[in-house]
Amino acid sequence: MIRVSSKVKFSYDLVKGSVEKRQKFVSDLNEKYFNAFLPIYKNEKIKLGNIRRNYFSLLPENKLVNIIPLKSNSKVMGGSDYIYLDNSIIGLTLEMPVKYSKVPRDSFVTFMHENTHVLDTLANPKHTAVTAKLYREGKYDDRRDDWFDNFVYVREPIDKLPKQDILLKVREKTLAFLHDKPALDKIAHLQDARYQLEQEKHAYSEQLKYALKLKEMNMPVDDIDLIDESKNFLFDDKIKLLKEIAFELIAKERKKIGIKTT
Repeated sequence: MIRVSSKVKFSYDLVKGSVEKRQKFVSDLNEKYFNAFLPIYKNEKIKLGNIRRNYFSLLPENKLVNIIPLKSNSKVMGGSDYIYLDNSIIGLTLEMPVKYSKVPRDSFVTFMHENTHVLDTLANPKHTAVTAKLYREGKYDDRRDDWFDNFVYVREPIDKLPKQDILLKVREKTLAFLHDKPALDKIAHLQDARYQLEQEKHAYSEQLKYALKLKEMNMPVDDIDLIDESKNFLFDDKIKLLKEIAFELIAKERKKIGIKTT
């Protein structure tokens, strides 16, 4: 297992335990951010510096999180990513839209979504360990991006196709992507994709929660933020599918060396 820098993970004393416990920790911390940032977003003139100055006072440990403007040509509202140096992960970004040097007031939900990603990553170092392994070994290639972006993490036409047909296609594309890879790489890719879906499910859940709160307060909210995206992305079904494929692969490998699977 690749060692994860202390700059991109919370200490074991701060957060540990099950997925549910870690998600609750993140949600509770996110609530503190929401309450602290609400007065900022009520202001007509929000600067990225206002967000930066207040952000780290709420972070329970000193971590490297660069709060930066979203690229102007980006097709998304916000972003979060790893910071790489010499094939190592040394920090995280939290990327916010900036227009005419101001942060739009209706981007508060975007902040809550992207901050969920940052906090989830800090609370789950095993996610970062898998990502670091794949990155260091050059496994994030065009084939991987095509598989994940076009068949795994994608809004599905659930109003046009039966769910079982959609999931069958996801399964087929997943097996096609994995078929020529070593067993350990297959497992790593499945873990990595599952962790990303789990994080996106949580981030969209937080997004919807705070969008509804802001709407009740008559704060500006984009209509798309009020949609339950978990259903559109089939997060639960795809996470279950990736787990099943991984279990099948592990069982197959154990059978090869004569280890029984319970």
